[in-house]
Amino acid sequence: MDTSASPYSQRRVDYPGSKLCEVCSAIPASFWSDESRNIGVKLQPLESMRLEAERGCQLCAILLLGPGRDPNFQSGNLKTLELIRNAFYGMAEDMDVDRSSLLTLREDTLRGQDHGYRKINPRDFGFSLVPSPWSALEPVKMGEHVDNIQLIQVWLEHCRDNHTQCSSNTECFLPTRILDLQAFSDSEDIRLITSMADDLFFDGQPPKYVTLSHCWGPPSKQPLTTTTATLSERMTRIPFEKLPQTFRDSVEICRSLRQRFLWIDSLCIIQDDEGDWAKEAALMASVYSRSFFTLAALDSKDSSGGCKMIADIQSSYSNRFGDIDFYGLEEHETRFHRQRLRVFELPFFDDGSIEVGHLNSRAWTLQERELSRRVISFASQGLLWECKELRATSQRPWENIERSITRSIYRVPLGDTKGLFKSKASWDDIVEDYSARLLTKQSDRLIALSGIAQAAQEFYPGATYVGGIWSTLIPEGLLWKTVPQRSKATELQYQTDTESAYIAPSWSWASVKSPVDFSLVRASVKVPVDLNFSFGRTIAQRLKVEEMVGIPKYQDPYGALEYGALVLSGALLFNVDISDRVIGPHADLFVGLIKDGVPVGEVSLDAADMLSSLSKSKLYFLCLVFSFHVYGLLLREGVNHEDGYTRVGVGMIRYRRSLGIFPKCKPRTIKLV
Repeated sequence: MDTSASPYSQRRVDYPGSKLCEVCSAIPASFWSDESRNIGVKLQPLESMRLEAERGCQLCAILLLGPGRDPNFQSGNLKTLELIRNAFYGMAEDMDVDRSSLLTLREDTLRGQDHGYRKINPRDFGFSLVPSPWSALEPVKMGEHVDNIQLIQVWLEHCRDNHTQCSSNTECFLPTRILDLQAFSDSEDIRLITSMADDLFFDGQPPKYVTLSHCWGPPSKQPLTTTTATLSERMTRIPFEKLPQTFRDSVEICRSLRQRFLWIDSLCIIQDDEGDWAKEAALMASVYSRSFFTLAALDSKDSSGGCKMIADIQSSYSNRFGDIDFYGLEEHETRFHRQRLRVFELPFFDDGSIEVGHLNSRAWTLQERELSRRVISFASQGLLWECKELRATSQRPWENIERSITRSIYRVPLGDTKGLFKSKASWDDIVEDYSARLLTKQSDRLIALSGIAQAAQEFYPGATYVGGIWSTLIPEGLLWKTVPQRSKATELQYQTDTESAYIAPSWSWASVKSPVDFSLVRASVKVPVDLNFSFGRTIAQRLKVEEMVGIPKYQDPYGALEYGALVLSGALLFNVDISDRVIGPHADLFVGLIKDGVPVGEVSLDAADMLSSLSKSKLYFLCLVFSFHVYGLLLREGVNHEDGYTRVGVGMIRYRRSLGIFPKCKPRTIKLV
């Protein structure tokens, strides 16, 4: 290890706002800029660092976070600490930090153990040179707040000037109604305007507008809305003080960023006008994809939570950081130009925690986020910027970070619909994520996904879309199964739908309230060529979609339904019984399948309360996909032949049992409703 770099080089001159003690200011520039590995500099004893941190040394304040998190570290006044660059002991290969930018603080034990040193939490620190244009911002100090408005402005200008993918959307569009934030020169009040009735276009081009993504919350905390009774009032004046906190914060942010127009769903859609609501819901894809950017109140449970305008870096574990501005002379070198360094804590693991917020547990917000060109999320741990070319946090706003690994759709850049729908599995991923989210009204189950479905249509050419399923993804698209427990949140206690309301046909995942997954699709594989089971290889070839019918409740073919049906030809099915004995970890869903008194497989019911009602029903198993087992649907026959079949579950027939069953089945045409 090279420890020849002396801390007593010629003294540096600090820029205002980045105060350093004499020892830290004497760290040579080569320590921060040299690309070679394992460079070390002597600092000072721990107690001296604490004293200098109290006096305002930014580097001492940051580095002291390491010993503070090590309960085994008890240093005396005379033990010298050394700062090592590029020591990455035990660092994970996928750690989201440049491995050449890691810092390790060590203690000189003076005992000859471990080469005379003991490491102190080697994962604690990283540093990075702050590039332009972010280096022009006010330095961030430990113990002070981050200026979010300045940071957002730089993000927006950098994206506008440098990201060609984010500026490629030039279609002329304005929402039907929009909020004018500069309606009154002598007041903070705003008003609702009609985009076509008011002269908003300049040289035929619409003005830029901002969208808000937020949680409505329970009925007791519903946001301010526009209704048929209040429409005239909203278009005259909306007092600023009557706006809930999230709306007030959004208005202030837009004004600070010199944005005049803002779209908020509760105010820009007439909430008690079913026709207006349906028409505007069908326009959601355009509203969010054409906006200049979207503000996301990620951590607010309802409209009273607000956007976190100020991020307190002291209260955010593993996210604290500070800036150091300095310049000076190096021995045997010319004048060293001004640089800004950002020194920050490193997390022990990257769990995507900044994405975990109340907003991401709601169904409506999936398309609001995925279809927007730019999203600025206000989280408890700071800001999150997302666009097609950059995804970054307030800690390192210039550096791309990975999207959360919890869902594969989040690995795709924001607004990249080509990447989002590049494979059949992508639609399964979207449905799995979406179905695990919460809805106040189950009748919105298809409506809240209609924007993404519209965007997906060009990637499924010639496909028919009904009830959240694409005709070209059948039969695999029918192999969804319910998940007993929610992965994102508990069920809402204030749902307002009636049980009898029609949502979707039984073969659609939208017909159930539970989350769904496509694990059976991933389990099923193509039939091995050398497998002596000739009819199995022809099952998928025989099964054909003859007709896929969906009658829209409104005018949106991707939205709510009044009726849906699926006609399949070449179907192989046979009658079965179900066992009284439940199997598997979720006893209320899994039952056995019986053919002629012999157990042949198992099935997962679509709802836990179905078992008793199926005991007197005529049941059939429909084969969809053959692997080493036969995967398919459990169907209930209607009272009359023209009634067709209703799906009640999904499961499999074991391979050996299927050998004696399916060769005897004759292909037929059936209707699923």
